[in-house]
Amino acid sequence: MASRKEKDKHKEQHSQSPQIPRILPASLSQKTIKNEPASSSFPKLEPTCITPYPGFTPIPIDNRFSPLGSTLSQMRPNYQSALTSSHDPFILPPTATPFSASTFRPKTSPYISKSSANLFIIEPHISKSLNPAMIAQSHFPPGFHYMPHSPYKSLKYYREILHETKSVDIKPIRDKIDPQKIIYHSLYIYQILNQKCWGPHPYELRTLPSKLQYNYAYYVESWYYIFLHQTPDFSHSWFINFDNKFQSHELPFWFLHWWDTHGPKSEIVPLQVTELITTFSSKVKPPERNLFFPMPLLFFTRYKLPWIMKWSYTVNWETRIFSRQFSVKWWDRFEVHRIAEYFFRDFPAPMKHEPEPEPSSSHSSQTTLSVEGKSRVQLRDMAKQLLLQAEQMQDDDEDNESQSSSSCQPRQQSPSPSPDRPMRWSDYPHSQDPNEAYASYDLNSD
Repeated sequence: MASRKEKDKHKEQHSQSPQIPRILPASLSQKTIKNEPASSSFPKLEPTCITPYPGFTPIPIDNRFSPLGSTLSQMRPNYQSALTSSHDPFILPPTATPFSASTFRPKTSPYISKSSANLFIIEPHISKSLNPAMIAQSHFPPGFHYMPHSPYKSLKYYREILHETKSVDIKPIRDKIDPQKIIYHSLYIYQILNQKCWGPHPYELRTLPSKLQYNYAYYVESWYYIFLHQTPDFSHSWFINFDNKFQSHELPFWFLHWWDTHGPKSEIVPLQVTELITTFSSKVKPPERNLFFPMPLLFFTRYKLPWIMKWSYTVNWETRIFSRQFSVKWWDRFEVHRIAEYFFRDFPAPMKHEPEPEPSSSHSSQTTLSVEGKSRVQLRDMAKQLLLQAEQMQDDDEDNESQSSSSCQPRQQSPSPSPDRPMRWSDYPHSQDPNEAYASYDLNSD
């Protein structure tokens, strides 16, 4: 064992060894540490680079945010900055996305421009810096998106006309989070009154429950003005469809103009539905009165196909014309194969029959019997032969029936819809009825 004096001497030598200053990398410190001047008795030491140990792999750090600040509030992105910035700090990098983009982005059909209606000419004192919504707000009365012919001709008035005549059923679809917000309206068409159903005089007045009066001209107006409800952000849309009980036997001729402005467009219809309409045009012979209407309209009214419609304002500053632009789109949740099933039940595809083989001469001689020049005895013998052949055929049929009944049971078919009721969205177990979320409709709600 070493003596106590040797231990103390070792400690004294260790304490006199030069102290090497510890230098941090510049990336980890905002202030550079200045080395104190070393004693003249010791050589000046330069800082050496830290070499990684074998097998060391640096971790890649991708700083996708702005430079880190000194406070915690600058490090955490708030909701306001996330909404105003085009960069989403919470999104994963593309390489780390566990699912494809189609998992989170369902297919949505785009809106296609259908028609436009010129409303008025913008006067010179209106500045071009105003957007269309501001121009409309200054031009139309408060709460209106049109110029009413009379103060009482509001949307409530036109809705009351359509409800009183049992022409449509309108329901608002409200936001589940904010029930006060109406996302869109659904409109099911029950019937469209023509002038013959109205009466001999279209100017005759009828009285509504609100004591207001209307005639047939106001009834036609209601089919156009009813769609002029709009939200402040112009995101409102209409889900339109024909009801199951709707009949298109005697459509009024003015409805063709309504179809051209508010109805669907051929570009939004899927290819399979377009092929069905083509087949429908070749097989159906409508009455002479309905030849005035296009086949797509008759197909939609018969098989109750829906579509979505919305509108917005547009301005042409060259001509200073203020217009209303209508756009339509396809309902993506519509199940086209179900329409095809109903269609081919109404118009089955022709069966290809194979040509039957011609009977041989021996077979024809046995089955074809001539009675000319036969005696009574010969005719009796021929009758006995025919009776024997008939009994044998009956026995064969009974054997075939017994075999078929023992091998399988008859399959029960689902009830097929009648022509008056070809389909309804509630009949579809795997589709979403757009009316499932509606609340009771209040005419004073909007």
